[in-house]
Amino acid sequence: FGEDGVKRIIESIVKYLLSSPKLKANAKILDVGSGSGLLTVKVADEIHCHIPEASFYAMDITPVMLSVLTRKTSKITPFLGIAENIAGSIEYTRRYLEVPRKFDAIFSTLTLHHCSDVKRVFRSIRDVLEDYGKAIVIDLCEHPFKEFREEMGDLHLGFNPSLIEEDAKFFFPNVYVRRMPGVRCECSGRSAELFTAYLTLK
Repeated sequence: FGEDGVKRIIESIVKYLLSSPKLKANAKILDVGSGSGLLTVKVADEIHCHIPEASFYAMDITPVMLSVLTRKTSKITPFLGIAENIAGSIEYTRRYLEVPRKFDAIFSTLTLHHCSDVKRVFRSIRDVLEDYGKAIVIDLCEHPFKEFREEMGDLHLGFNPSLIEEDAKFFFPNVYVRRMPGVRCECSGRSAELFTAYLTLK
């Protein structure tokens, strides 16, 4: 994405986290599919400027990625899990680490196209949100690069934002999906546009 693209993505996540419904002073925020925390750390730093007592958690399926995140900061609590079953991942984690069962906000960036069942991911997110909670999902719009399946381990070649909106509405009463102008993933001259989905329960 380049430095400017990463900045735009972070700005979008932070904007929605700070928008209505307003987060509590001690908000619990989860990054689903955090990887090594490239975005997680930057988002947490921005949010802590506005909500100093907010607590951040990062979930990923890859232990080595979470190890890298742990070396970057002690202000984010990492744990292993899968996006299709966040609640189950939390229950397993609670055997050895204290993490919340519910969160005030969840964000997930470029994880959805690695997941086999998109609707199950949306349901999984809803299941671990507080009643007034919200979620931000950012991912690739549909693209023609079939080689991404092997090069990137992608299961989906991006998504039609209209279909994402339809899937999310099964689980969230308020769904707002839009393309993110000016931010594209560029690899070897190829580019794929992004979308942002903002989901709220109230």
